[in-house]
Amino acid sequence: MNLIKSTGTFGFFTIISRLLGYLRDILIAIFLGAGFLADAFFVAFRIPNTFRRLFAEGTFNAAFVPSYAAEITKGKKSSNEFANAIFNLLFLSLFFLVLLIEIFMPAFVSLIAPGFTDDKSKMELAVLLTRITFPFLFFISLASFFSAILNSHNKFAAASAAPIILNLVLISILIFSKKLNDE
Repeated sequence: MNLIKSTGTFGFFTIISRLLGYLRDILIAIFLGAGFLADAFFVAFRIPNTFRRLFAEGTFNAAFVPSYAAEITKGKKSSNEFANAIFNLLFLSLFFLVLLIEIFMPAFVSLIAPGFTDDKSKMELAVLLTRITFPFLFFISLASFFSAILNSHNKFAAASAAPIILNLVLISILIFSKKLNDE
């Protein structure tokens, strides 16, 4: 019964998140259309999301979760010490990575989107938007770390509901900025 409940909870929140993500993408297409602004936005959105797969949902979680689960079997003190050590390492690594890329953002965007170097205003906008969106990597990676801890303790609801909040925030920002732009 616990497996069915966990699967149902996770599935429900995942479906809601996917539907909101679809709505978010529709609103982006409606508000930005195709062209200059959309190109810069998608580069700015894609860069932190690419790193997110490494630090938040991919390699890091694949290594952390089994190790943390093994520490749980050794006791609360051991698992807490392990989680604290990994959190500190992740926090510092992400902080310095974000800082370094923020400093060298023009070169970084040129590397990721070489076609933008021909259009100075598109490049400047992409750099500005990426500087705004890139710190997202820091926060989403830490949120993913805490989600991995919750999942290791069979607490699936909060971790699976987190993407819903992100999509709601992005949808709200799109609607707010559209209203602000119309005024």
